Amino acid sequence: MPETTSIVIIGAPDLEKALSREGLGVVRLETPENVKTLEIGSQARLVILDGQYLGDSLVFDMMTTIQEHRPYLDVLVFKPGADAAYVHTVLKNGASDVIYEDSHEKLHEAIEAIQTNQKFSPETPDLRDTRKRLGSFEGILSRNGVMWDIFETIARTASSDATVLIVGETGTGKDLLARAIHRQSGRTGRFVAVNCSTISPEIIESELFGHERGAFTGAHQQKQGLFRYADGGTILLDEIGDMPVQTQLSLLRVLQEQTVRPVGSHHEVPIDARVIAATNASLANAVQTGSFREDLFYRLDVIRLEVPPLRERREDILYMFGHFLKRVCADYGMDCPELHQSFMDLLLEQPWPGNVRQLENLTQRLVLKGHTRELTAEDLTEVLYSQDIPGSLTLADYLEPHLITLEKEYLENVLSENSGRIAESANQAGISRRTLLRKLKTYRINKQYFRNKNAASNE
Repeated sequence: MPETTSIVIIGAPDLEKALSREGLGVVRLETPENVKTLEIGSQARLVILDGQYLGDSLVFDMMTTIQEHRPYLDVLVFKPGADAAYVHTVLKNGASDVIYEDSHEKLHEAIEAIQTNQKFSPETPDLRDTRKRLGSFEGILSRNGVMWDIFETIARTASSDATVLIVGETGTGKDLLARAIHRQSGRTGRFVAVNCSTISPEIIESELFGHERGAFTGAHQQKQGLFRYADGGTILLDEIGDMPVQTQLSLLRVLQEQTVRPVGSHHEVPIDARVIAATNASLANAVQTGSFREDLFYRLDVIRLEVPPLRERREDILYMFGHFLKRVCADYGMDCPELHQSFMDLLLEQPWPGNVRQLENLTQRLVLKGHTRELTAEDLTEVLYSQDIPGSLTLADYLEPHLITLEKEYLENVLSENSGRIAESANQAGISRRTLLRKLKTYRINKQYFRNKNAASNE
């Protein structure tokens, strides 16, 4: 497809001919699947879906596909005779406009309006050559298509001030993505990472926003706060779901007013810090249970990056392992071992609950075990399933983490059987209602989740 193309039509040939006669750079795709297979050039900014040619169900399928694979594209739906309900549904699903009159003139006017708006939008990056050549973006290794969609989104939006929400399991590299956004942004200030789950609720506002001298017991001197430390740069609020509700309200004011008020102060201090939030939990569920403010969620969820777990990126497992293996062997001055086919097969079969972090740690353990000739499935099994039990631990210390896991799983099963009802679950577990509630808080188990889950299964 020529790089000068700005409009892609998925529809009838006569529509392509009509628009081409009007001097527009148009290419028609034979099949909607071309959207998924990267056959839309980097200069394509607008897709026209021919509702008469495609039919309603395929139009809605294509809307979903474009949102998932090419979210930066404007979508225009041409459907003469469409009723108000159809127009409302299509617009709600992300279309820029719907032409419901059988008029090429109206279609041309809508195209002109969209192209005028696009003059103020950043150019769409094309990272395909980089992906093929290097397999890395800002030091992040990947050959996975979903990850490269994320990289494209970062390259396209990094220079804006919009907040970013990064969602993904522990160990998937959310911190690395946040740092990549900062480096691509052109901001000259610092990158500051904050783990909200590790700061005591009593001092988190002081840590984030600072405090005045004498604001509370122990405040012997004025403190600047991490937001002001990140002024002109970027602040990452990791594990944002663990932020206390009162602090969430303060953060909402910071995002709205672009100022911070130190604890104990009556004055606002202007700041310019790009906010990136990260979580390994569902903030939407937290909103439903009341543990996370809905208004803050929507304020943070402007640009969302959903990072797939390593088990869904099989093409990355061996690629990353090879990179980690070379680096670790170089660090320890050792020759890299060969990889037997049985080793590679078993490596790909693993669920990788710890994701990239687990894979990197496993690579180091394999090297330190002294495997320098050839790695086999037996070697991998030995490292994966054998545990070094420190003799310095008491029996209670060794059993504690295992018992915690078993207790959490048991309580979740009991809640599921009782549809999240506390009284019945406590009775079945043989503990008091108060004790059950305390344990649910300790393990961060959401009783409402089990109520909703069982209610949905009974519908």
